[in-house]
Amino acid sequence: MAKKHYWRQHVASWHESNLSQVEYCRLNDLPIKNFGYWKRKESKAVSAHPRFFPLVAAGPGPMVKRASALQLNIQEKRFSIEIGEDFSPILLKRLIATLEQL
Repeated sequence: MAKKHYWRQHVASWHESNLSQVEYCRLNDLPIKNFGYWKRKESKAVSAHPRFFPLVAAGPGPMVKRASALQLNIQEKRFSIEIGEDFSPILLKRLIATLEQL
């Protein structure tokens, strides 16, 4: 169980690092083959349990009408996303991760 936790933490840290797998493994002195094995294993575990992120409405305030910051188009196992200038990159990353798990 400790080994699983160890690798899960490294895979999560790698996702947040914006580094390539090779760079991350070199910086953390990890064998690239072992990392790849645990990344695939973790990916299969995550895809078996899709995660959904709740959409939170903005608090009370003045209603401002603006162009849509996000448009999601879904057609037969394919999707496209149109993004406005003020869309959150963090929310976009979560949205894509969720859609890829479906």
